Amino acid sequence: MLKARENKYAVPAFNFDNLAMMKGIIQAAEETRSPVILMVTESAAKHIGIDFCFSIINVAVKKTKVPVVVHWDHGFDFELIKKAVDAGFSSVMLDSSLKPFAENVKETKAVCAYAHSKGVEVESEIGHVGGKEDDRISNINFYTDVDEAVMFDKSTQIDALAVAIGTSHGLFNKKINLQFDLLKQLANKINTPLVLHGSSQVPLTDLQKCINLGITKINIGTDLKIAYALGVKKYFQANPGDFDARKFEKIGTDFVKEEAIKKIKAFRSNNKA
Repeated sequence: MLKARENKYAVPAFNFDNLAMMKGIIQAAEETRSPVILMVTESAAKHIGIDFCFSIINVAVKKTKVPVVVHWDHGFDFELIKKAVDAGFSSVMLDSSLKPFAENVKETKAVCAYAHSKGVEVESEIGHVGGKEDDRISNINFYTDVDEAVMFDKSTQIDALAVAIGTSHGLFNKKINLQFDLLKQLANKINTPLVLHGSSQVPLTDLQKCINLGITKINIGTDLKIAYALGVKKYFQANPGDFDARKFEKIGTDFVKEEAIKKIKAFRSNNKA
């Protein structure tokens, strides 16, 4: 991600909830020649089946024709994070952002010690990006404090830092107002790659400005879920009597691919593989 920061692009990080969505993401990355981060949350992995999820992710890494990072997103359970590390994930995230600063540092250091010993990178969050993330809903939002972020980064030796500058997980219920000055301060003081969560529905011009200011990884989940659902709905509107999962899932995959390509091009990661 340091290469992305240097060259003013962001690596797209896409959440998937099933195989059909994953296929759309991979197809988009291959068609645009973009590196890509495949992300799965705890509840999505449980929905797929933990072992099934680990298996299809490992196949994706071996078969995809562009660089793929597989990322355990918003980990809350340390035991599941360790399982993801042992299963071959490239990186993992611990989310203790709602806990006191000292506790967040302590837990992040424990994850780093385990993951780094096995060559796996770690992302953590300082400040809190609220909204609906996975099966959890948080109505709490607070911006990242610059001094805390600097201390957190130095204390934990993380590989990527998620910052809160005004985005929100899930659907926005208020006007989007990103704190670009805050992001600029963070980027000027922290060399660790910075990550933007809750980026669905944010205008692409705003995301591009974030990239110019130092964001190197942008997480997208909700926009792909909406795309998949719209594709399936469109199929059944045209074919109300059909029941062939191969057909309606393919339409869902196509819609996910189209949305992912929009994001890849906006993040300027196309032709960077």
